[in-house]
Amino acid sequence: MRWLVVCTLLLTTTAARANFLDELWEHLMDIFRTFESVPYKVTRTAPGYEERLYEEQKWVCTQETKKSDPLNSLFWRLFQYISGHNHNSEYIAMTVPVTTEFTIQSASDKTYTMCYYLGLQHQDDPPAPLNSQVFIQERPQMTVLTRTVGGYLTSESDWMEEAGKLAAVIQENGETVSLNHMYWAGYDSPWKFWSRRNEVWFPVS
Repeated sequence: MRWLVVCTLLLTTTAARANFLDELWEHLMDIFRTFESVPYKVTRTAPGYEERLYEEQKWVCTQETKKSDPLNSLFWRLFQYISGHNHNSEYIAMTVPVTTEFTIQSASDKTYTMCYYLGLQHQDDPPAPLNSQVFIQERPQMTVLTRTVGGYLTSESDWMEEAGKLAAVIQENGETVSLNHMYWAGYDSPWKFWSRRNEVWFPVS
């Protein structure tokens, strides 16, 4: 009887692990696919950057406050959600971009809200998250100033370096942006090594 229980547990664990590995493999293969992208309109171009309008859309999000560079832990929460850890046990195809809203209240008080765009199929009725740290956000219409850069931006310091460069370009054109509030938008899997796309978005108030 004891061996039967042990074998059952092993089979259950192996099956769960196999399902996870299958889901992980599917997402790894996404680096070779074309993703649905959040729609936007370019409303104005300026030297070195552009203005875009994003309509109201639903995103699935998770948040950390006062934790240094929590991007990896935030990403894995969202990855679990789209891999089926939701009330429908539904696999959700990758979309782009994954954004992180970065807000600074003070040097020791920072908020990171990472969000994954829910495609058209899930805009009306997205699956509810099972993790209490994950939530559905209805992001209102937003206008941003941005540009696209390549390479790897994987840490807070990488994103802030690009934000500083973009802010300087924008300010040279007579516009003002704040380094205390922005979005970091990543479009590529870490395993994609070519034609990468990254953007810092400065909201226009």
